[in-house]
Amino acid sequence: MNDDKASIGIGAMIVFIALILVAAVASTIIIKTAEELQQRAEATGDDTRDEISGKIQLVMAYVSEETGGGATTVDEITLVVQMAAGSDETLLTAIQWLIVCDGGAGSADTNNGVLDDGAGTILAEDLGGTALTDSSVGSGETFTIVIDTSGSCTPDVGDTQELRIVVDGGGETYAQLAYNDFAAGTLIV
Repeated sequence: MNDDKASIGIGAMIVFIALILVAAVASTIIIKTAEELQQRAEATGDDTRDEISGKIQLVMAYVSEETGGGATTVDEITLVVQMAAGSDETLLTAIQWLIVCDGGAGSADTNNGVLDDGAGTILAEDLGGTALTDSSVGSGETFTIVIDTSGSCTPDVGDTQELRIVVDGGGETYAQLAYNDFAAGTLIV
């Protein structure tokens, strides 16, 4: 008499072990994928938080100095800005501005700079007009940026110029400067 019950049990055990191995591999792949998705979500959240909170808000902009008998050119504009709520301390050397204007003959011209060039020129001032001596600005701090427009991107009445304020590692602020009048104190945003 042949006893074949043991061979059936061994076959079932082999199938059972194979199923466990397949389930283990599948669960490992699922867990690894879930971890990668979580890391990507955290990185995206951190980048978004930096871009939103590490941003400068433009409160207003105005003509601060003009030349000519009837105010024919703008020599200087002043931007009143504020660091966004929740911002970390931001170095003045990490804040740059750029004005893009019509350079004539279908070309663009730019007027750009940094708030602190590291060589002693600081373009950021407190609301009283005193240059910021601190090398950084904090969350909610309001200050002014004085931009010389006499060299490049000198506007005419009716011109619009594109202004961008960029925080390195943070966000970017965009505004259109509209020059309807050149008298000192005229709002351009």
